Amino acid sequence: MAAAVAASWNPLRMSGTPLPIPVLLLAKLVALSLLLTNHQRLLPDPFLPFIPIDALAFSKAFQWTMKAVFIAAAIALLFNRAVRLSALVLGSTILLAVVSSKAYYGNNKTMCGIALVLAGLWEPKLGTAFLRLQFALVYFGAGLNKLLDPDWQTGQFFHHWAGSRLQQPVYLTLSPLLPDLALAKLFCYSTIAIELALAVMLLYRPALPWALWLNVLFQASLLEFTGTTFTMFFYVMEAMVLAFVTWPRELLVLFDGDCGICNDIRRWWGRMDFDRVSDWQPFQRGAGDRFGIAREALEQRVHVAVDGRIYAGFRACKMVLLYNPAMYLVLAALIALPPESWRTWRRLLVAGVMAFFFPAFNFVGELVYNWVARNRYRFSNQGACTVDISRGTQSR
Repeated sequence: MAAAVAASWNPLRMSGTPLPIPVLLLAKLVALSLLLTNHQRLLPDPFLPFIPIDALAFSKAFQWTMKAVFIAAAIALLFNRAVRLSALVLGSTILLAVVSSKAYYGNNKTMCGIALVLAGLWEPKLGTAFLRLQFALVYFGAGLNKLLDPDWQTGQFFHHWAGSRLQQPVYLTLSPLLPDLALAKLFCYSTIAIELALAVMLLYRPALPWALWLNVLFQASLLEFTGTTFTMFFYVMEAMVLAFVTWPRELLVLFDGDCGICNDIRRWWGRMDFDRVSDWQPFQRGAGDRFGIAREALEQRVHVAVDGRIYAGFRACKMVLLYNPAMYLVLAALIALPPESWRTWRRLLVAGVMAFFFPAFNFVGELVYNWVARNRYRFSNQGACTVDISRGTQSR
């Protein structure tokens, strides 16, 4: 699909570029988060460089050139201009800043730079193999580093960090109820176990879907517990997950064409589906016959066919949302744009998104969906509408 249309200037559109949608979405999310958090202000003068280069020492020209290239590459990437080159340049700029200043160095920045470079180097034959290897390597290094650190072994690191620095209320409440440093040790060794497990799971392909879910839950839990994104670490580690999503060749939405509110949602969603991923068809036209879905089931709930796999009700709604790239960019903006002091906002937003999309909450989602579905004709101010079987309603 990407090769069939021209690249758009619309930053919410992904198709038409040399990169597949999931890889481009990863690169765009990182670029957007970098810009919205005003990360360019952190790009340093060369200071205690890892590789001494006298000509660059104390050079303001070097710093301002990096900032200009950084901003230009990020904007070009967002607007679908030379996306491979833009990702390479943006990632290389970050890595050059890391090499030029030990004060600037950080695992989160290095990961952003590497992720962008690997996205720009993506090739069809290799797929996301190098991205997956880098993903696993980050977790292996993080887990091994903590495992060998005496302060992590004794729990002292977590006790000081959560208790004194963060003054985390849950930790401060529960810690005195347990033996000395017991809760701190539990958190330390749980973190180490999760990170090392993720490193193994990411390399073992059958476990990859579970690893991606665990990564999402782990990073979201860290944000909820600490209130911080660890500069760019939250953004890049969550965005990495999308690179491994298999984008559907077909996403068919079977909805009730006689329902006014259903048609309103279809029209609204059509305006948000910039890549024309979803094909909305009233079930009254028989579009679902080839899937063998009973008419009674189609009358009661929306159904979505993703490359032949059927989802119904609340799960169907989630599939439509999950395969719309614009949703991820909007969510990233809502998380990254507010100032760092808006920690409560970030926590509430991330918790709400997790509650909606995480499989453990499907039961609640189904209850809400079923109630809305039973009363959908009451919610419509247009009444029932007659389906014209002679015309299609594809959003493609």
